[in-house]
Parts: sequence; structure tokens; C-alpha cells
Amino acid sequence: MELRVDVPPWARYVISDLTAMEHAPHPVDAARVTRFRLTLPDAVYFEYAFLDEAGDVRADPANPGRADNPWYAELSAAKGPDYAPHPLAAPDPELAQGRLRRLRLPTAHGGTRRATLYEPRGVDGPAPLLVAHDGTAYLRIAQLPAVYEALRSQGRVRAARMAFLDPHRPERRRAEYGFGADAEAYQQDLEGAFLPRLRELAHAAGGIYLLGASLGALAAARYAVARPDRVAGLALQSGAFLGAPEDPDPHESARSWFREALDRDPGALPWRVYQEVGTLDWLAEVNRAVATRLAERAEAHAFETRPAGHNWTFWRDGLAEALAFLLPPEDVPPAEGR
Repeated sequence: MELRVDVPPWARYVISDLTAMEHAPHPVDAARVTRFRLTLPDAVYFEYAFLDEAGDVRADPANPGRADNPWYAELSAAKGPDYAPHPLAAPDPELAQGRLRRLRLPTAHGGTRRATLYEPRGVDGPAPLLVAHDGTAYLRIAQLPAVYEALRSQGRVRAARMAFLDPHRPERRRAEYGFGADAEAYQQDLEGAFLPRLRELAHAAGGIYLLGASLGALAAARYAVARPDRVAGLALQSGAFLGAPEDPDPHESARSWFREALDRDPGALPWRVYQEVGTLDWLAEVNRAVATRLAERAEAHAFETRPAGHNWTFWRDGLAEALAFLLPPEDVPPAEGR
């Protein structure tokens, strides 16, 4: 696929999946170059935009396609001729007929944290518990309960309950899901406050399943490394696995705390792990490196790549397969690690 883009006269930079959006913007000058072309895979889903003189993100005025991206008010989307969303990427919300319980969980440091518990109809007694970071996004954007119910109707997943956690405030997401004092406090709350209470309320059986995208995947991985025996599985979508406590900025660091943690302890891990990353994602290389290590050590491992970047459209396209891998029907033999 060839994407042809006309440069608006007001544009100063172009940002896209290839530049980690505004973290590595590419300068443009409409007085010198009025158009550029990108050669992309035919199955691509691609997001891009421009920065104007004030630094505001503005969509391509010549492209009517808009990205469904909660982080940006204006972003353009380009889809290759062979791109097709997953059949369950936009399920009927009416499929989610279970009970949604709005909760306030006490923290270990005082105060409470909002959370949501989804209990499907007909799931009685103890059952596995899946906990999603960035819970509101997985509820509203990815429609996780409806995806789960669609899979359940097809006999592709077992009975389970789902809990949804969010950062204390949206602007605190990086601080809590990354590295530093706030992240340490969040991990302590997961261990000592949130997960014990969620397990109790959900009548959880066995280890916890953790789901997260980007920094949410890092937060899940951090808990799993600290408490490997308490985790049954991980779904890691485009994990932000660059950075370390001493070098925390993932856009600047060449280190990978998660990769280093896996290298330090070569023992087997009792986890099912679904992992995916877009081939145009700035985190593709480190996710491949982590996948190599997890394939050797996890009880079961799946790693998927598709031509896309770092966005919720990509994660919605992968969510159904992530759930199906983590929570297969009980009569399906365990997959071998690979």
C-alpha cells in the first residue's frame, strides 16, 4: 500500500505510528515539500497527524478517516486494502448481560480506589478472575465484557469473572504504572489491598489473570515477577517494556527491566502468556526480545504481530484472541510453551 499525504501549509511536524507520535516528530515544510509518500503493508492499520506551530495535534484535512484514539482529539487513520478488523473488535454491547458492580477498594495508604467487577450470568461459585489495568478503557473502548460473552457463546472460553482497575487519576497513569515511588505504592496496593479484596468479592479460584496494554502491561508484568506463584496468566498488549527504575523514561531508555528480570532468573514460570505488538510500534523490538524469553519459560506462550502501531484499534483487534488463549475451555488440554 502506498499512502500519499499532502502537507498542509500550517503543518510544522508530522507524527505517526512510525514516530511514537509526538515523542519523535518529523519536521515538514510545505513551502519545500508539498507531498510525501509512505509504503506500508497491505494489511496495515496506520495512524498519523500533524503538529501546527502551537504544537497542537491536527488531523490530515485531506483524509476523512479518523482514528478512534482516546489520547488524541484529532488523528487520521489509514487502512490498507487487506486490513480487516477482528470479527469481535466491535461486539454488540447487549451481549454483556451480566452484573456490573461499582466498587471502592481501600488502599494500603488510606483512601479508596474505584474499581468495577463484571459477573457474567450463570457463573456460580468459584471461578478464575481476570484483572484489567486501564479498566475504563477496556470497558468502554474495547468492550471487554461483550467480547468475553461472544467468546463464551462460541464455547471458546471458560466461566470467569473480570475486574477493572484504573490509575487514581488519568494524569497519574505513568507514575503508577511505570517506575518510581508512586509505582511502588501501586504495586503494594495490588498485593496488599486490591487483589485480596477483588479475589474475595469475585470468589476467585486459582491464580490471577492480568491484562494490560502499554504501561498497563508493564504494571501487570511487575506484579507477576514479584509474585509469580500468584499469577496464572498474562495478556500483554504492546508492553511498554523499555525503561528501568534507574532509567525510567521508555522513550529515552535502552534498558528493559522486564527483559533483565527474566534473564536473572531462568526458571520455569507457571503462566499462560498471550503477547502481541504491532510491527510499526516503537516497542516492537523489545517485545520480540521479551517474547523470546517468555517462550522458553512460560507454561504456555503465544506471540502475535500485525502491521499496526501503538493504539486501541490494534488492542481491540487482539483482545478476543488474548481472552481465548488465557481462558480456554476446561476440556482443552494446556498449550505447550513455544
